[in-house]
Amino acid sequence: MKVLVILLSLTVLGGAVYGKMHKKAKLPKNFRFWTHTKSMVIPDKSHGLYGFHNIYANKKAYKTMIRSKKPYPNGAKFVVSFYDVVKKDGTTNQGKKLMDALMVKDSSAKDTGGWIFAAFDDKGAPKPINPKKDCFQCHADQAKNNDYVFHKYIK
Repeated sequence: MKVLVILLSLTVLGGAVYGKMHKKAKLPKNFRFWTHTKSMVIPDKSHGLYGFHNIYANKKAYKTMIRSKKPYPNGAKFVVSFYDVVKKDGTTNQGKKLMDALMVKDSSAKDTGGWIFAAFDDKGAPKPINPKKDCFQCHADQAKNNDYVFHKYIK
């Protein structure tokens, strides 16, 4: 009985720590001065990641990405800025900002492959998410062999 109570307590405590870890993530200031590594568009408004994406990597993430050396080190960060998709006069451009998503490598985030996930609205305020369900599930399904990072460096 004591073992069951201890295990249950550790599970609850671990979940609380895990949740706090993702909630304490802050959107880095001046991330747009980091290396821009990719742009892409998901034009389908019904898709969960709809928008024009600009992806930025800090120095630790960028160095690892260009060397194709995995895993990423603790402190590697990616920010994805999502913008509305605007089609006008035969061109497709980014419109107003929708949100930013953050990935921070932290090996203590065991339930999410060693990454902290967070989301922020167009003004930089935290958005409530379930990091495991809303983020990590797709990263685990589609990018496990690349340390859960979707894109790779293209020369």
